[in-house]
Amino acid sequence: MKLHLQNKPMRTYVFFISLLILGTSISFGQEQIDQDTTAVVKERYGLRVGLDLAKPVRSLLDKNYQGFEIVGDFRLRERYYLAAELGNEKRTTDLPNVNVTSNGSYIKAGLNYNAYNNWLGMNNLIYVGGRAGFSSFKETLNSYTIYTTNDLFGDDTRTDSREFSGLSATWLELQLGLQAEVFNNVFIGINVQLKSRITESAVDDFGLFYIPGYGKTTDGSKFGAGYGYTLTYFIPLFKK
Repeated sequence: MKLHLQNKPMRTYVFFISLLILGTSISFGQEQIDQDTTAVVKERYGLRVGLDLAKPVRSLLDKNYQGFEIVGDFRLRERYYLAAELGNEKRTTDLPNVNVTSNGSYIKAGLNYNAYNNWLGMNNLIYVGGRAGFSSFKETLNSYTIYTTNDLFGDDTRTDSREFSGLSATWLELQLGLQAEVFNNVFIGINVQLKSRITESAVDDFGLFYIPGYGKTTDGSKFGAGYGYTLTYFIPLFKK
């Protein structure tokens, strides 16, 4: 018994418009660089940290959702970045026969590989990344309806709340994304996420409806998807 949401066309349009804007930013930045093949240029290494803007925007637009996520990466080598996301989500799943609230925190950690060949002095990314995710959360059954074929009394709706705490889940995640420097050390980014659940808590006579950090679950499938729009600031630490 899970909610199967339809993809909204507006989200698709916004996603592809974002790709166009980011691609234009990268191309425009390249045109501004005057290469000097005789110069020795040191690459910047440091910490990039910021927020996933999609979650606070969704919190404002969706009364059944609250969430935030801190994102960050650290450049290990020329093309490799240590990356992580840390966040909290609260999501109410409101179905005709059941109302459930999931609430908890999560962390995702892994590596990004930058497949983009930057011009001298640039630090943009077109990357593929891998994450291992862990979520600790609880589910609260707010109300449920017992279906009956007796037209005289109608369906029986129960509002006695039940809480299932101490739940957890783990998953692996493939992430594809872009990051473009729009101002000095300020980056905007977009990413898509493909996820596969590895482990999850079992709840007797009750399923998992939403896993913070992973997203909604579906019957008969261990796979999920997500997206993000990031705003980050790069803190240079050293050059080499």
